[in-house]
This record gives sequence, structure tokens and C-alpha cells, in this order.
Amino acid sequence: MEIIPLKWDDVNVQIESLGEQFTHGKTSTTYGMASFPAGIRHPQEGYSAHEGIEVSFILDGEFDVETPEGVVRVSKDSLVVIPAGEPHATLATAPGRVAYFLINEIQE
Repeated sequence: MEIIPLKWDDVNVQIESLGEQFTHGKTSTTYGMASFPAGIRHPQEGYSAHEGIEVSFILDGEFDVETPEGVVRVSKDSLVVIPAGEPHATLATAPGRVAYFLINEIQE
């Protein structure tokens, strides 16, 4: 077991990649936590997309998750699952923190 203490300042965007783990040689999982002040969009312009699935658990705060198809508001205790390759952006409508997991299938 490893416990990683984190300090958040609620003023700046903080994205802390906490680790990467390979399981059964077929899946790579990157995980971390992020903190966003109110009014911050990530990325600032355009969209982000990942090779693997993104799973985010909203620890606190409120966010608008934007895709080319529209916007969905999420808040504390929401689980957000974004399919691989889906363009998305996040706007913090209130200060918030997220635990995230990026899950990639390793191509052999």
C-alpha cells in the first residue's frame, strides 16, 4: 500500500499523475487527481482526446463536460466515463477536484 499526500491551493489548475500500472500485459492504467478553480476550462481551447477510456470520479465541485454533441453538468459523487478517442473539455463551474483513471489496451 502507498499513501500519497497531496496539497491543493484552489487557485491554480493542478493535475498530478500518481502512477502507471500494467496488468496482465494487456492493459495500462494511468491514474491521478486534478484540482480546478472555478471558471477554468481544460484544455483552454479546443478538445482533449485520449487513446484509452477516461474514467473520472468527481470528489467535489461542479463541472460542465463538453463534447461536440453537447454539454453535461456533473457534480460531487458523479462518475464520468469518456470513451477512447472522444473529444472533450471540462469547465469548472465551481472549484472542484477529480480522481481520474486512463485505461489503455496495449496493442501487441
